[in-house]
Amino acid sequence: MIHDIAIYGAGGFGRETAVLIQQINAISLQWNVIGFFDDALPNKTEVDGLPVLGGINELNQYHKSIALTVAIADPVLRKSIVSKIHSPTIFYPLLIHPSAIVTLNRNEIGKGSIITANCILTTGISIGNFVIVNLATTLGHDVVLGDYCSIMPGCHISGNCKIGECTMMGTGSRMLQNLTIGKRCKIGAGAVLINSAQDDVTIVGVPGRVV
Repeated sequence: MIHDIAIYGAGGFGRETAVLIQQINAISLQWNVIGFFDDALPNKTEVDGLPVLGGINELNQYHKSIALTVAIADPVLRKSIVSKIHSPTIFYPLLIHPSAIVTLNRNEIGKGSIITANCILTTGISIGNFVIVNLATTLGHDVVLGDYCSIMPGCHISGNCKIGECTMMGTGSRMLQNLTIGKRCKIGAGAVLINSAQDDVTIVGVPGRVV
């Protein structure tokens, strides 16, 4: 069965998500992309050939049953947007790119999450709701990602690591095994984490340090 799907966010990651859905359909036809919702753009404009259907108000007034993927990279903003969506006709699918290596019966992944191309998930992993795991990221055994985390391209997270909700790991950052990072943290691009960290900190550098 083919379902209608919309993308919230018509920026760079939203456009990439439209491509991801197209590539899912090339393997197995599942989705009919009806367009974008985005409060920053006027209605009836087009982005990459898809219409902008409105913002939060129009989305909450949409009466047909649709899937929605929230393709906003910033985790705090993504959580805020989801909190404003109240339509009972909307559901949030898990999207996994065909090239990602994911064994679903060995891992748990929440609703609304997006696993992009060339990611590798091993075993015993728990991923919350509305998480983004971006291009060519690897997650080792028993990693836990809290709700709304954003893991940017090329990150490598070793086994038994835990990351709190709304934390963002910058492109190419890495974590050694058995570390815990708190909620709402920002990990700089290319940082190498060798120690655990509490909530609401920014970590940069090699080795990673709190700034």
